[in-house]
Amino acid sequence: MTEEEKNVKQDNFIEWTTFIEDRVDQWSVNLSKEIIETLDYSPESLKVIESYILSVFSIESVSDIKNKKEIDAVISYYGETLRRNLPDSIWYLDLDDEDNIYFNLPSIKTPIGFPISPYSLIKRIINKNKGTFLYDFYEKRLGFINNPETY
Repeated sequence: MTEEEKNVKQDNFIEWTTFIEDRVDQWSVNLSKEIIETLDYSPESLKVIESYILSVFSIESVSDIKNKKEIDAVISYYGETLRRNLPDSIWYLDLDDEDNIYFNLPSIKTPIGFPISPYSLIKRIINKNKGTFLYDFYEKRLGFINNPETY
């Protein structure tokens, strides 16, 4: 990838992160009032989002192009929730290591552990079909951040 291509991708990434709340707001207008009222970017709201994901998507449908905007809004929401609630976390885009599994994918970089890719988590949520996978994931990472010696 050329330096110019990296710059364009980085600029697109910055724009993408800038408009996260706008995408979430546009998506959420069609949700039930009960769900909308819980979308406050709190860790508890991760359970609601996971329940929504499990009720609406399958492994096949997350790859369907017709669901692209909704998937983007959903992962934007839970990615931003993780970023806001995991101390010293930032949105991150790796454009240097093409062998990295998260190369050119928006990720959350935390003070400890590998970056978190919201895109890759959506399939894990569906496969686990647990209902609390996202919340448990958040709790575990928060535990590592607060107690790095346990990582």
